[in-house]
Amino acid sequence: MVLSVGRTAVLFPFPPTGTTYYAVWVSTQPLLWLAYILVVAELYFLVFRQYRGIYSLGRWFFFGAVFLSVVISALTVLPGLADDVVTPNRPLLLYYYAFIERGVVTSLAIFLLLLLGFVSWLSVPLSSNLLRHCAIYSAYFFATNVIMLYWSGSGNTTYVSTLAKLSVGFVCLMCWVFFLSRRGEDRIASLHLRRNAADVKKLLTQLENLNATLLRTARK
Repeated sequence: MVLSVGRTAVLFPFPPTGTTYYAVWVSTQPLLWLAYILVVAELYFLVFRQYRGIYSLGRWFFFGAVFLSVVISALTVLPGLADDVVTPNRPLLLYYYAFIERGVVTSLAIFLLLLLGFVSWLSVPLSSNLLRHCAIYSAYFFATNVIMLYWSGSGNTTYVSTLAKLSVGFVCLMCWVFFLSRRGEDRIASLHLRRNAADVKKLLTQLENLNATLLRTARK
């Protein structure tokens, strides 16, 4: 958020169609993608901080999935970029950036959903803030993907896409303000999926056994 607001403040005096605005935006946008990845990596660490074995194994899967998603997005979409979609008012580099961002946010959203599904299935106890934080970011990434898809569809969608992205960001910010609290950090919650206490305890025991096995394997 600090990076995004800071870049907006720097770009405010310059016209959006100017070369200075374009150069600053192009050079700083990859930093925002890196920030997205680091945020999700932190969420992943917070979910599995008590299960270091599972965390170590899934960490490589996480970064590999993000990289692979971006590569696949570029290989499948960019060669088929139609000439009638690229408009004179939009440099070709912006389309490359749009497809890369779609690959990044889509992989992060899917990863967060899988993460939520994993902790729900195994009834992993987490703070209420952490569960809500993962859900908000999943919605944000999916919405961003839809907006970028709409933006790349034609040459007259920049204003609507920008307004939509700002609106989604504002809604997510309000969710963070009103749904995250100090009390929610201490309140432990888990999605039991209507399981009884014995089943939940059994699943957590299996999770701890898996974590111990992975730790022993890593040390060898």
